[in-house]
Amino acid sequence: MAGKQANHGKQVTARAWANIALCKYWGKLGPDNAPATPSLSLALDGLATTTSVTAINRQQDVVLLDGQPAAGAARRRVLEFVDRWRTYTLVSGHFRIESHNDFPTAAGLASSASAYAALTVALAGHAVAELPTGALSRLARMGSGSAARSITGGLSALGAGRDPAAQLLAPAGEVPWGMVVAVVEAPAKEISSREGMELSRRTSPFYRAWVLTDRYHYRELAGALKSWDLAKTGELMEENMLAMHACMLTTQPALIYWSPATLAVLHALREWRRKGLNAWATIDAGAHVALLCDQRDLNKVAGKLKALAEAGAGIRQVIPCRPAGGAMVIS
Repeated sequence: MAGKQANHGKQVTARAWANIALCKYWGKLGPDNAPATPSLSLALDGLATTTSVTAINRQQDVVLLDGQPAAGAARRRVLEFVDRWRTYTLVSGHFRIESHNDFPTAAGLASSASAYAALTVALAGHAVAELPTGALSRLARMGSGSAARSITGGLSALGAGRDPAAQLLAPAGEVPWGMVVAVVEAPAKEISSREGMELSRRTSPFYRAWVLTDRYHYRELAGALKSWDLAKTGELMEENMLAMHACMLTTQPALIYWSPATLAVLHALREWRRKGLNAWATIDAGAHVALLCDQRDLNKVAGKLKALAEAGAGIRQVIPCRPAGGAMVIS
């Protein structure tokens, strides 16, 4: 397939939403972010990335992240991703890429998932031919493994394997649950998720056990989700999260992403649950905590977290989220 010449000045803007995994992706089988563990996730409407891709008459791409020129590893990853599209002759020419997050970046809130899903859909607007959803999901995965699930949005699954695409299990409008995200005080991550996964694979004595445990949780969660069993889903989700962090903690060097505020939320949640609050926690590769609950309880859970913040627990922001859809072109 021969690529078409970029239409200079043409701009495509897309939006995608971060997804928080109920069953975690942690570990790779090989290149292109081939996942070693199957995962399930919920896209959240409070965590969005908007990306514009404009064809330009220049000899190199321009990358702006949140209004600033991208630098270092972030810039290199974006350029390598766009080069892949040119290598596949899906697009030609060069582009100005402007991406904005409305939530913290590189902090364990799946910002790379929404970022690469939005970039994928915006680049597809410049492609020589229309790309089906499965192809978009696979391309997004090459930028960020979790981005495959932000392409489909809603409640989505990504199987383990060499070249999987995400599958939509339930669209956003059919999911009765939401999440409240507690953005906590924490230092910047010293080791990225991408680097951390490889370190865990090579050095954690618990890595093989983690992979087997995740596959078990994936099967059990798939059953719980069929009947929208919130309690069973929440319990399995917490078990899965703790197993992943056990693998991280036994990595060399240890991947300790939690902060004191993370633990404050977890301890408070256990007390709230003893008093009848139906909410369960999950934490990606970072310090922030997402609490899964029925949509009818979103304000109640958010209120608990805000009260905890006022008590000095180190919570900087509370973001109630309903399920979000898949990545889309918005202009």
